[in-house]
Amino acid sequence: MKREPSELECFVLGVVWQLGPASPYAVRKHLQDSPSTQWSASAGAIYPLMRRLEGRGLLKARTERAGKRARREYQVTARGLAALRKWVGPPMGAVAVTVAHDPLRSRARFLEALTPGQRRKWIAAARKVIDEVEAMVEAWEERYGDGVGGAANTMTMSGRIDVKSRREWLGKVEGMMAR
Repeated sequence: MKREPSELECFVLGVVWQLGPASPYAVRKHLQDSPSTQWSASAGAIYPLMRRLEGRGLLKARTERAGKRARREYQVTARGLAALRKWVGPPMGAVAVTVAHDPLRSRARFLEALTPGQRRKWIAAARKVIDEVEAMVEAWEERYGDGVGGAANTMTMSGRIDVKSRREWLGKVEGMMAR
């Protein structure tokens, strides 16, 4: 039985499709630059993943000479594009539209384990990190905003909305903890 590509495999297919011919290093760098921590950007994950996608006929590679070093660049095949289109959907299941993984929300569940003073410090620390994430979203937009196209910019828009929503949520958490 043929296994469907994983979420990460399909996301990497999409990044390669968007960037055009791309090396595993370029894909890894793209993921590292993202303000989202959803995808692992480690070389240990991306390099073998792209070789697997090549082995399954979803990517094809060519070797480019860059000075003394050879560099493998990958391109999405017709089969890879079909897999990407299937993943993008429709149809799409609940896995595509779910409550997002949020380590901050997971920690907030247990705020009552902290003293009132610790809770105030937690709220202040969370606000600081939200500001840092907002700066990352802005840096991402400056770096990639014009280069990848309209649909890719929806990720930046989502990031901005997410930051705004988290600020609002954090204000409500602060109000609840003050009672």
